Amino acid sequence: MKPETSLRRRVAAWLLPALLLLLAINAVLSYLGALVAVNRAYDRSLTASIKSIAERVHSLEGEISVDVPYSAFEVFEAGVQERIFYAVIGPDGKLVTGYEDLAPPPGLVADGPPVIADGDYRGEGVRIGAISKRLYDPAQRGGDTATIVFAETIESRIKLARALFLDSLQRQLLLVVIGAIVLAFALSSAFRPLLEMRDTVIRRDAEDLTPIAREGIPSEVLPLIDAINHHTERLSGMLAARRRFLADAAHQIRTPLAVLGTQAEYGLRVGDAAEMRRTFEGLLTTVRDTRRMADQMLALSQAEFTNRPAQHEAPVDLSRLAREVALELTMVARKKPIDLAFEDGGEALIAGDPQMLHELIANLLDNAIRYSPEQTQVVIATGATDDAVALCVSDQGPGIPAAEHDKVFQRFYRILGQDKAPGSGLGLAIVREIAIAHGGQITLDAGADGRGLTVLVEFPRVHRSAVVQS
Repeated sequence: MKPETSLRRRVAAWLLPALLLLLAINAVLSYLGALVAVNRAYDRSLTASIKSIAERVHSLEGEISVDVPYSAFEVFEAGVQERIFYAVIGPDGKLVTGYEDLAPPPGLVADGPPVIADGDYRGEGVRIGAISKRLYDPAQRGGDTATIVFAETIESRIKLARALFLDSLQRQLLLVVIGAIVLAFALSSAFRPLLEMRDTVIRRDAEDLTPIAREGIPSEVLPLIDAINHHTERLSGMLAARRRFLADAAHQIRTPLAVLGTQAEYGLRVGDAAEMRRTFEGLLTTVRDTRRMADQMLALSQAEFTNRPAQHEAPVDLSRLAREVALELTMVARKKPIDLAFEDGGEALIAGDPQMLHELIANLLDNAIRYSPEQTQVVIATGATDDAVALCVSDQGPGIPAAEHDKVFQRFYRILGQDKAPGSGLGLAIVREIAIAHGGQITLDAGADGRGLTVLVEFPRVHRSAVVQS
């Protein structure tokens, strides 16, 4: 059994990791941004130191003099303990003063702006700045530019960048916590209508199948509410049909049961063997009629409650099925006697339930045999067009007046003047329900020469090629 799935947990499982991922990405970008800002601020001091030294570099008659000012180092002493390195390199590449192994960064241009870059000096990370100054001394060999290099370690920069980053991270974490709280309240508010709807449904009476109100329901949930209402409507129809079925069954079975009781009591009082035999023969006939009525009521109930779409059923050859049912009822027809004929129109495939279609054909033939006089003919025929399959049953009985065509499909309806004929009035009702369940339609008409009844049932056809491809 799968554990219950919470929409709140699902939303939180999607949003919170995403927020944390965004927080991590933003933290990295914040740290890099803080480092850039710190470098920009510190680089101003570094540039000022380089320029102050460059102003004190001069050359006279080939001799370079350097007077490193104290101000070049003073900007780094305000509470900052950094190691500072510098070097002044002559035009010939020889060190004039400072650290001999301190090399300038690439990209210097004579009398151009200072060049500043990250570097590594004596195993430590440093920020190196350099400037190239023209000396304008013709006595200099190898050119007239001197290179001033200035470097400082970056501990203070990193420390300040971390402080700025942590301060920004705290604010971001606070925003995430506030966002999570707002999200929790938003989810609680969003799901409140669903909880109220749940309470409303729980408080309903067991037989209350009215639709759930759509007012106040979030639009995202409306398709689910509509589906539930549609399903509830179907359940309501099924329950109403069952109640009608039970009421009709109670009403229709009461009479034959009373007849059975009367016949049995009469049989017990009769002393004559012949009269007793006739009594029990009548009792047996009543039992058979009652059993048939019960079978028909169950068939009608099954047809009414069938919700399976016909296109999803297996293909059935209606001609072959009609032949089988006709053979089954041949002895019943001969006993009356009635000539039962079958006209085969070739293969006629439809999508449907073989048992229900068997019941449909059996009811049509049984009605035709029951209401046809002796020494007449009942004909069952099948045929097919490109789009439809037809089943036709014709008899030479009393027929049905045109004014009664719609009424005979009602359950237990009997035409005036035919009440004494055997039957329960369920046959055509069963036929109609099964036909509707299979997407078919029924037409009633007079028989040949205006005598009797012709029942035509048409179904959508299924082609052999479509069956092979599926």
